[in-house]
Amino acid sequence: METQPAVGLTVTEAAAARLAEALEQLEKPGAAVRVYAQGHGHHVQYGMSVDEHALDGDVVLQAGAVTIRVDPASWARLEGATIDWTADERGEGFVIHPAHAHEGCGCGGGCGCGH
Repeated sequence: METQPAVGLTVTEAAAARLAEALEQLEKPGAAVRVYAQGHGHHVQYGMSVDEHALDGDVVLQAGAVTIRVDPASWARLEGATIDWTADERGEGFVIHPAHAHEGCGCGGGCGCGH
């Protein structure tokens, strides 16, 4: 898998292209993508949204033609993560692979609990 690094966060070329395409289709080519993490422990959920306004303290990254913004609280959970675009028999969409996922964890490995 070829990746395009954005310091502290990796965005695959496929994901960067799909993000740019989505912003264009929404007629928001100058907007950024906000990536966030909500929850804690075993219950962290990751998501993305269209973002037209930077917030104080945002971490701002560039992935190809797309600007990505992450608030400081989410950055603590997202630093080192990979954003990818996948397509298979179940469907297609963006996937965020956290950097701190551990194989063998009772929660499925996405929470970074160390098990």
